[in-house]
Amino acid sequence: MLLYRAFFILTTTAFLFTALPLKSQDTIWGNAGIHCVSDDEQRLYELISEYRRVNNLPGLTLSKSLCYVARVHMMDLSMNRPDFGGCNPHSWSSRGPWKPCCYARDEKRIACMTNKPRELTPYKSPAWEIVYEAGEPAGAEDAFDLWTNISITKEYFLNTGKWTRPWKTIGIGIYGDYACVWFGESDDPEGTARPCSEPAEAVPAAADAPSASGIPQFFIITGSLNTLEKANSEVARLRSAGYSDARLLLSGSNFRIAIASYPSEPEAQKQLPAIQQKFPGAWVLKPESP
Repeated sequence: MLLYRAFFILTTTAFLFTALPLKSQDTIWGNAGIHCVSDDEQRLYELISEYRRVNNLPGLTLSKSLCYVARVHMMDLSMNRPDFGGCNPHSWSSRGPWKPCCYARDEKRIACMTNKPRELTPYKSPAWEIVYEAGEPAGAEDAFDLWTNISITKEYFLNTGKWTRPWKTIGIGIYGDYACVWFGESDDPEGTARPCSEPAEAVPAAADAPSASGIPQFFIITGSLNTLEKANSEVARLRSAGYSDARLLLSGSNFRIAIASYPSEPEAQKQLPAIQQKFPGAWVLKPESP
């Protein structure tokens, strides 16, 4: 039988096991404004919504901002393991665009949690998190079943105990072995998160990132993936295979895999045939016109 571990606010136990975190420069954290939820995240939202309904509680809006924060935190835990060394899974590493903390030891640990949405998104109200970790890829049903059988996490869902404040929004994040739920006290200016399986909102294609010198780059693209987890894994695989310049480029709700970049189109086109021998569908992405 698999042993599942649930982590929640004020938990101080840490579990130590080895992991190989990706460097922050290998990771794209996505975009809160166009964030969408996976099928499993949508399923967890539906389970929680039904649980509240049968207990005569109002529904909660699936917040785009809080879902983004939830997914990013689960990615940070999976890749960078800030829950090592006496820290628990409410901790954040120093490998991203946020304030790091060791939740179990930090004197300002409550602010470290509740202020994360305002650090990463336009959501300015405090929000609270519960976290679940499994010995295999986390699933919606497993997390929900465990949370609803533990009194302290069950209180979040039902607004009982010390959590009688009325929630307005909720965020769901599942990545790797981790799942979490964020509960917010106000509406989200970014609106409601949509399932990634639904058609994407009309958004401009991502402009190609300039180099450090400001010169536009011409990227050789080898593919496109629809989840951050798959895309980050592919970038890590390419880098381990010797393609040190591999990176992700955001394009709508998908993630292009760029294997190399060049300062001019002739240079990119010159290298393209050799890359196409291993990646037949590779093509050159030109910078957007100013």
